[in-house]
Amino acid sequence: MTGERVSKTRQARTDEIERLKKVFSESEGGVVTDFRGLKVKEITDLRRRFREKGVGYQVVKNTLTRLAVKDTGYEGLDSLLAGPTGIAFGSEDPIAAAQVAVEFSKDFEALQVKGGFMEGKVLSEGEVVELSKLSGKNELKAQFLSVLNAPSVRLLGVLNGVGQKFLGVLKAQEEKMEAS
Repeated sequence: MTGERVSKTRQARTDEIERLKKVFSESEGGVVTDFRGLKVKEITDLRRRFREKGVGYQVVKNTLTRLAVKDTGYEGLDSLLAGPTGIAFGSEDPIAAAQVAVEFSKDFEALQVKGGFMEGKVLSEGEVVELSKLSGKNELKAQFLSVLNAPSVRLLGVLNGVGQKFLGVLKAQEEKMEAS
């Protein structure tokens, strides 16, 4: 019976390592945090904020995470995996995880941003803070579309202005003819 329990535990560990490998491979970036000192209500609020931005947040076991990142390009995360660790995984927008974590850590000092990862590179705490200052993927798309759209909007304004001026001249001519 003891051997059976050990086998189930070993299988659970293997499954968790494989799941973490998959999450790391599917995410574009993420943030490693220390949540020590946060109350349950605050952690719930943090998870809600991450979810609203399409970011997953998981409390992880450091030893299993070390095994999961082996041979993935994120081996440098080992130095960040100490103490209670929560990782925010951004699969849609890698900047969103940094923005939420940094913003939340300003409101709740108990949340410590340890560092992060993006595109195979491990980021320091300072790099995560700098990353959080950038515009997110959706904001960049909106800015790009407005740049593409600007010339046509200006052209329409010019064409509309010419037509209105011409109508103004015709109206003035009409009023002049009616007055005489």
